[in-house]
Amino acid sequence: MTNQKIKAGFTLIELIMVVAIIGTILTVSFISFTNARQKARDTKRLSDITQIQNTLELYLRDEGRYPDAITFGSSLTGSSSIRVYMNNLPQNPSPRDDGVCPNNDYIYTINESGYLLDFCLSEPTAQLTAGEKCATPQGILNRRCFTCGTDQIVISTIAGHPCGTGDTCTYDTIQIGDQCWLRQNLNIGNYVTGATTQTDNEILEKYCYNNDNNNCVTDGALYQWDEAMQYGSLLPGTQGVCPSGWHLPTDFEQHTLENFLSNPYLNICNPDRINVNDCGPAGSVLQNIDGFNFIISGLREINGSFNYRNTYSWMWSSSLNEPEIFVRAITSGGQSIGRNSAIRNYGMSVRCLKN
Repeated sequence: MTNQKIKAGFTLIELIMVVAIIGTILTVSFISFTNARQKARDTKRLSDITQIQNTLELYLRDEGRYPDAITFGSSLTGSSSIRVYMNNLPQNPSPRDDGVCPNNDYIYTINESGYLLDFCLSEPTAQLTAGEKCATPQGILNRRCFTCGTDQIVISTIAGHPCGTGDTCTYDTIQIGDQCWLRQNLNIGNYVTGATTQTDNEILEKYCYNNDNNNCVTDGALYQWDEAMQYGSLLPGTQGVCPSGWHLPTDFEQHTLENFLSNPYLNICNPDRINVNDCGPAGSVLQNIDGFNFIISGLREINGSFNYRNTYSWMWSSSLNEPEIFVRAITSGGQSIGRNSAIRNYGMSVRCLKN
């Protein structure tokens, strides 16, 4: 019988080592691939911002001003001409929450010096550090555009209405939890009497309590819901009459506010209540918290009269409760907040929330 050599196979330890080496190679390759894609997205973001800035300068040259608002993913057309300046304004590439970046699209805001264009880089790119950046007509700033609670919002035009006499054009801001709110109720538009129904007539209209413009200055204006939403999208979170980069709060966002002010750790507010007061002491806090200044401004009734100033106040949400609208109600000196459902023809206050 002939002796044959038997070839030894891999030992278990050798197999484990081979698998570990292959795993390490794959991990390094995946990380390199991921980093390359992330860097490519940052490069595209800078390219997008440059394209948008160049387009805005062309718009300024022809139209004499920057656009009041722009919609990313849509075309930019002249206000006084039919010229299309860009067929498709670029959107922030996905995933938007790269690295240190929030999950936001680019944000365009008009201010007294021209415009602010918020964007974010996930990694250092082209001599800019990672994080939120601000593009302006003067160039790109290596910092975020806006700091809530410190910076103000200056409105030049909303819905074609230039901010002027009787309007409030400058608004303070306040940070409450993770939300950034305007500190004042919105007050901009062409004054109409309570007997007038606000309509989709391409004129931004507002009511002043008791038909007294002084009440608009102190308390903010009152709007019917369709006017506040500006007759376009009925989706929750619509910009409506709010400044660019801001929106009418959704029902859930209003609940987030009241729950935070009640007790953010206990979730004591019932988010599904209807025409029921809850969430104490949030109602009292909103009236007294430094800066939010929830004014008890009353409302414009459906018949055109005014009622409840210094007793009750209501704030529109952008959320439907078909066929009505979710609103928040506060009583003067009251501890709780009502989650009500109201007919859209009432005139109520608007308080804007940052995107």
